[in-house]
Amino acid sequence: MFLNTLKKSSILFFILLFGNTCYAQNNEPLIKISDLDSLHNQFYGQASEEAYFVHNKLLRQSKKLSYNQGILSAYKALMWYHGVNSKPNIDSVLHYADLFETKMATKSIKEDTLLIKRLKLPQYYLNKGQILANGFGLPEQGLKSYFKVYPLISKGDTKLFIAYNISIAEIYYHKFQYDKALEVLTPLLKDTVNVGDFTKKLLLKNISANYVHKKRPEKSYPLHKELLKLAIKNNDIPEIWWTKNKLANDYYNLGDIQKAIDSALAVRKYCLENKDYQLIFNNTAYLSTFYYAAGNLDKAITYRKEASKLAHGSEYKKDSYDRLAEYYTENKQYLKAVDIYQKKDALVDSLRSNEKKALSNYIDSNIKLLKEKQKSQQMLFDMELLEIKNKKQKLYYLTISAILASIILLLGSILLFRKYKKGEKIIEVLMSNEKKLLEEKIILRENELEASAIALSQRIETLTLIKNELNEIKKPVIPKLEAAKQKVNDLIKSASDVSIITKRIESEYPTMSAKLLNKYPNLSDTQIRYCLLTKMNLSIKETATILNVTPDTVKVARSRLKKKLNIPTEVSIKMFLDQLFKE
Repeated sequence: MFLNTLKKSSILFFILLFGNTCYAQNNEPLIKISDLDSLHNQFYGQASEEAYFVHNKLLRQSKKLSYNQGILSAYKALMWYHGVNSKPNIDSVLHYADLFETKMATKSIKEDTLLIKRLKLPQYYLNKGQILANGFGLPEQGLKSYFKVYPLISKGDTKLFIAYNISIAEIYYHKFQYDKALEVLTPLLKDTVNVGDFTKKLLLKNISANYVHKKRPEKSYPLHKELLKLAIKNNDIPEIWWTKNKLANDYYNLGDIQKAIDSALAVRKYCLENKDYQLIFNNTAYLSTFYYAAGNLDKAITYRKEASKLAHGSEYKKDSYDRLAEYYTENKQYLKAVDIYQKKDALVDSLRSNEKKALSNYIDSNIKLLKEKQKSQQMLFDMELLEIKNKKQKLYYLTISAILASIILLLGSILLFRKYKKGEKIIEVLMSNEKKLLEEKIILRENELEASAIALSQRIETLTLIKNELNEIKKPVIPKLEAAKQKVNDLIKSASDVSIITKRIESEYPTMSAKLLNKYPNLSDTQIRYCLLTKMNLSIKETATILNVTPDTVKVARSRLKKKLNIPTEVSIKMFLDQLFKE
């Protein structure tokens, strides 16, 4: 009895609390527009709960005042908040991004130049791209956002031009395409005369990072020396020690191992005394590598174990596991090596699962947005049809009146009849727009299937690399190691089951296989499968990875398929299939 009473009281309390909150929001005093802009600038870019509540309040106030700049600023701020807070949510990011971009689409570049300048539209697209690429691991989607920045860069805006190119280069960097990143970044060095130290530092850091990964110390060393001069000039203590840590790695790559160790130990002393835990991971990892090169395997293992515990990113942790297992193996501590490899396998599985989940969430969110737009367009379409029906009825009554009245009214009815014809043309335009919408939906499905296939290809390739690494450890025979190998083999077999993706394609386009078999009944199941994968625009390498065959096998299979389908030499299989399904 007491519990039921308590439960009812709690429900009543929350109802009253919610009601008071809604009442308070509806009756909150209006803020001056100048104060709205000031609050936005004060809290933009923050990931605190206070910032979240402030930007929602700004959105409500701006809507009440019909203040477009305030509404757009709130959408932009909320997109950033949901992308960088402690629990980022891609649905919310895409929701507010869509609201912002939809409203911006109604603005004229010429008429609203001042508004676009105040909203810093290029920075918005840069921020969105960084959230998608770096925050959610979606580099291709981030790249689409970056490409929208380029047309908005004003002539002479060197700072924005460099920021845009650095963002593009970061995509190449994360995809291990260091040469392409350097092609983008290196020409920018000549434009750093009139930019600030911050932009110059960012550019030098990105260029040197690519040279470090290419193991070109003769290139990275002078860049790090330049960064050290900038840090000393600005009395930036953390930046000074970050650069000294990078220089220690340059000494190692240049062959001066003892100097590298001494420099790294000096940086470590600073980190421990000043509790700089962000820098100490890289420093500890460097020390492990340096001591290994110096032949001190015990210290190399000690520092690598510490680095494994300090690593936050999955890729850094994976690299630490790889090196630690290598050191244990060389030290003949095979059981510990196997244990580290198992941890690495679990980490890789988790990493691939998260990448797949992020891609799936991105696709699902886009589909939700598309469905919402379709509903909105359908409502507009229904309203326009209703208006046309009303016009028809009105036209009918006016025509009867005109016949009964006079020839003058008859002329008026003719004019109205012309308006009716225009209404029919509007219906044709609407039907044409609906057809275009359906075509865009088909393209969205094809992009989703292509993304799934590419993700599957990358997963198989990664698993194969892991399998090859495990197979290199041949002696002694360790049961746990053999079990790990078998587990990887099973994962490769399950991932290579191409029937999953072909069933997915067939479920989306059920007539595709039937149309092929109807026109070419001699095609085998394997050849049908090659047609489906080629239709999805997969490369020879991606197709080979999914089917677990060599690229040469795919080339031969495609050549035979082309002969069997009687495709001319100058026409590709993809072009032939696209034309076939349009018929």
